[in-house]
Amino acid sequence: MKFRNYVPHDKQLQEGKVAPPVLPKFEDPVAAEPPASEEKEDPFVNIAPKKPNWDLRRDVQKKLDKLERRTQKAIFKLMEQQEQEKQLDEGGNAIEE
Repeated sequence: MKFRNYVPHDKQLQEGKVAPPVLPKFEDPVAAEPPASEEKEDPFVNIAPKKPNWDLRRDVQKKLDKLERRTQKAIFKLMEQQEQEKQLDEGGNAIEE
């Protein structure tokens, strides 16, 4: 019988006890190298308060988005009108010649 984890009380059985295995020493190559120099981040940046108007922006953002869509539509409409006027002017000049 071989005993690896059990220590028998009988002296005859203690002779069958197996010596614990000898493990080779492991050297971690990552731990042996010095740590790479990292830029240290300022710890106070993360705890800085938000801008004082962040809640106002959040409340007004929906209205601003709606206004932006209307503005883009109005700009597009004005561009179409100018293009039509330009075409009418060019068409009127062609008739006079």
